[in-house]
Amino acid sequence: PRCCPEERQLAGSASSGVEFSSHWLVLSQSQGRHRRRMGKMLDGLGLGGPRRRLSPMLMVKCLVFVSMVALWVLIGLVRRIQLPGESRAAAHLGAPVNDVGDLKCLPLGDPLDSLESNHETPESLEDPRCQLYQPPSKLVHVIMNMVVGAPNQGRCANFKDACATIAPYDEALRQFGGDWPPFGYTMIGKQRLEQFRASIHEVDRNGIGGCIIETGVWRGGAMIMAAAVTSESNFGRRNLYLYDAFDSIPGYGPSKSFLENTEDEVKGYFKLFGMLDHNVNFVKGMFKDTVPQWQKGTPIAVLRVDGNFYDSYADVLYSMYEDVPVGGIVIFDDVMSHPHVMRCWTDFKRDQNLKEDLVRIDKLSAWFRKIEDVKVDQSKRLPPQDANKSQ
Repeated sequence: PRCCPEERQLAGSASSGVEFSSHWLVLSQSQGRHRRRMGKMLDGLGLGGPRRRLSPMLMVKCLVFVSMVALWVLIGLVRRIQLPGESRAAAHLGAPVNDVGDLKCLPLGDPLDSLESNHETPESLEDPRCQLYQPPSKLVHVIMNMVVGAPNQGRCANFKDACATIAPYDEALRQFGGDWPPFGYTMIGKQRLEQFRASIHEVDRNGIGGCIIETGVWRGGAMIMAAAVTSESNFGRRNLYLYDAFDSIPGYGPSKSFLENTEDEVKGYFKLFGMLDHNVNFVKGMFKDTVPQWQKGTPIAVLRVDGNFYDSYADVLYSMYEDVPVGGIVIFDDVMSHPHVMRCWTDFKRDQNLKEDLVRIDKLSAWFRKIEDVKVDQSKRLPPQDANKSQ
């Protein structure tokens, strides 16, 4: 039957009220089930009962858990606190304090040297002579062992017969670069190779930008190792520059067939180890012609010089030293064994007012970390002293 609008509105309101009451009843029943389930869970944890008190056993468990969390947070905070000495060491070496503790300084000098002052290991990480030993990866470890020459390959018995005679392997000689490896790829020996690797790791840790240069590379073994290290570095691959005559030069004498290597041969050695890439650059020619062409303003993170002559070192220092940034590493391969090379360094240091001091690696070699930027005064350079005289 028809009804008035007011009656229809009342009927609708009643219907809505019934529907709302129905929904509320369902919701209440659902919440009741959830409460009963929660009660069972609390009972299982010992939180049940009218007063919801913690059981003694659960209280102990909670206290132990809270204590462990607090201890974990405290340890995390302590690990981030640097003691004054540790802080200076970390800034000096560029390694996090919690990592430095597990690493040691590289030994210096030759332990077979009769002078005790020529062989020691810095004990303090704050010692400016300290370079950290970092265990190599398996790849780098294998490459380092191969480039210095395997023990079963022996050693050259005579420096004057192009290694025609092979003598038994001598670990003491190979350790400090005191022999020629017949089938190796570097003559610098294990200790100098280790120091070269440590230098690359140090500039990586310190975030020192720039390339790696070796002047005088023989078969390229040291730079093959450098390529392997940079290929694994979080810092990224650096550009590598190999400066060499890649030809026979005066002074090789009867051993020139053993000492000379072409550019293609050295590239082949890089390919052999899987390290020839776009970042490896070969610069062929005499230092006096190639080194002065270096692109000024290009940072050099590690500069390794092996030149044997006063003029060879002077070519490098006057052309490249300015581009080594503070914190960069400079290595002289034969400064301790060749008086004219030492004279070049002392002349350069005096004339350019340098503060850096050499740190001995072994009987032949030394290195230093650059501590101050300088503008090299080219007017101080002396006329040719040896290698550049007749050229």
